[in-house]
Amino acid sequence: MIRGINVEGLPKAGPYSHAVIANGLVFVSGQLGTVPGRDLSFEDQFRNAVGKISKILTEAGSSLDNVIKVTVYLADAKYFDTMNKLFSEYFTSKPARTTVVTSMIDPRALIEIDVVAVVKS
Repeated sequence: MIRGINVEGLPKAGPYSHAVIANGLVFVSGQLGTVPGRDLSFEDQFRNAVGKISKILTEAGSSLDNVIKVTVYLADAKYFDTMNKLFSEYFTSKPARTTVVTSMIDPRALIEIDVVAVVKS
């Protein structure tokens, strides 16, 4: 069974689910760290993106501790070292990870993160 998850009050930029649960896994859509009307530092954007992911995972019956794969999209490679430091604070289970440097749809966005997690049993 496949089930879409949406968290009330959490914005989306299109017609998709915040996450989808399939076969015991939670696939979380990419989350930006931006906040409308505010310019945030890279660190604040990282923390904000992970906070959104945490809310989505909770709604799906999982948590950051159950994350098995992370994809991080950076707007600039200069953020890589800072991202690694912050990453180790939040993803203590050391999941698999891919990091990509790319441009963002929102020019204020410095980071986007998506994850795959296991549903808590």
